[in-house]
Amino acid sequence: MPTSEEAERLMQLSREAYDRGDVVLHLQAEVSRLTGQASSWGSAENDFVSDDHVGYFLSDVERIGWRLEHTGYTFVESGATTSARMLSSGTGVVNHGHVAGYFTFRRITPSA
Repeated sequence: MPTSEEAERLMQLSREAYDRGDVVLHLQAEVSRLTGQASSWGSAENDFVSDDHVGYFLSDVERIGWRLEHTGYTFVESGATTSARMLSSGTGVVNHGHVAGYFTFRRITPSA
């Protein structure tokens, strides 16, 4: 999940792009994280944490004068942890990574 520093950096980019007169704004932010540790039994102990504040962040960007046009998401794997299973064959795998949200905004044209 984006830290408060990262959220402020993205908000600053949004303000600067609007002030410059850009027509399109594209932002990327982490929206959830998959973590975990290998268990002593060799099973996967994954933990999925989601950021419930993404909607608030997107609303703040829209308040500047942008309109959300498109979103996309992808899982970005950062590694995996494996451990041997104690009572059966094979290994347990715990994947690590995050889901990145890609948000494309279009500048709102003021009504004449």
